[in-house]
Amino acid sequence: MHPDWQDEIHVYCENVSSAETPFLQAINEFTWKKMINPRMLSGHLQGRFLSSLVALKQPECILEIGTFTGYATACLQEQLPHGSSIHSIEADAETALKTHQFWQQHHPSHRVQWHVGEALEVIPKLNIQPDFIFVDADKHNYTQYLDLCLPLMKTGGVLLFDNTLWSKRVIIQKDRETDRDTQNMHAFNTHANTLPNVVVVMLPIRDGITLITKLG
Repeated sequence: MHPDWQDEIHVYCENVSSAETPFLQAINEFTWKKMINPRMLSGHLQGRFLSSLVALKQPECILEIGTFTGYATACLQEQLPHGSSIHSIEADAETALKTHQFWQQHHPSHRVQWHVGEALEVIPKLNIQPDFIFVDADKHNYTQYLDLCLPLMKTGGVLLFDNTLWSKRVIIQKDRETDRDTQNMHAFNTHANTLPNVVVVMLPIRDGITLITKLG
C-alpha cells in the first residue's frame, strides 16, 4: 500500500468505518496474489465512501470506467436499488477475463454488465443515461471522459474521478512544470473547476477523489 494513503489519520478513519464484506476481502486477496500492479486496487475507506454515495443518491444507472478487479465495482453494487443497472468498462482484455472469472466463481448472482474495450469507443455504443459515474482508468483521458460523459447525464447526476491528487504531486511546483503526467492531472483539475453548471469538490481521500455534480 502506498504510504501516502496509509497515514495515521487514514488508518484511524478506516478503523472506525464500516468493515469490508467477505467478498471485498476476497477481491483484495485475489488482487494482491494474482494481479500485476495490485496497488491500483481501490481502498477500504474509498470503497465505503462510494457505497455510501450510492445509498444516498439511489442512482438508476451507474457507469464505471476502469474495472480492474472490481473492488470499486462491488462497492458501487452494494446499495444499488432494485431495478437499477451498473455497467463497468475495462480496456485490458486479460485483466477483464481474470476479473470476470473471479466474479463468476465468487459472486455469480452479481448485477454488473461487463464491457471490454476503450471507454471512449464503448460509451457512445451503450445507449445509456447514467446518473452516477466513477472514473478510475487511464488518467491522460480524464478530460475527454468528463467532456463525453457530462452531457449524457441528467441534472443532479454525479461524476467521480479517482487519483486527482496524483500522489500529492499536483501541489509540487517542480512536478507541475516538468512532469507530463502531473501537468495532465493538474490541467484536468483546472478544467473541471471552470465548467459551467456544475459543483466541484476535491476530497483528500486516499489519492484524491473529485466529485462533480451536474446542475440544471
